[in-house]
Amino acid sequence: MTTDALLNALTAETAAIGTFSTLLGEEQQALVNGTLDALPDLTERKTRAVAELSALGRERDAQLKALGYSPDEAGATAAAAADAKVDTAWKALLSAAAEAKRANDTNGLLINTRLTYTQQALNVLYGPGNNTPLYGPDGRTTPRSSGGSVTA
Repeated sequence: MTTDALLNALTAETAAIGTFSTLLGEEQQALVNGTLDALPDLTERKTRAVAELSALGRERDAQLKALGYSPDEAGATAAAAADAKVDTAWKALLSAAAEAKRANDTNGLLINTRLTYTQQALNVLYGPGNNTPLYGPDGRTTPRSSGGSVTA
């Protein structure tokens, strides 16, 4: 059995990781620019990309197994050590995956920052330790008293 099918699987998976990284870049821009209405579509596209990556990972593992290697990172590393072309393709995949992980981590931080900001804004509107909103539906402030008259 030749390594051609494994090389094809590695190349396809690397390309799919590149597509996923592009989506992460779009997501990052939406988070930075505040164009949050783009996020639902991006999330849907990312979900499809992750499903494709999962299928491609299973294909890579199947090709490794067909060549007599374990269907995991250790098997891919062993196959890479045995063939220069596989080594190049495997290193390209690992590099693409590391780049995608960095982008995903950055997006996670951006999302966390936005959530913190939103929570702080809600705290301002609701006031500390009070469930009554500071502003009513009409945009006017709501009275905050214990029920007694200030003149009594």
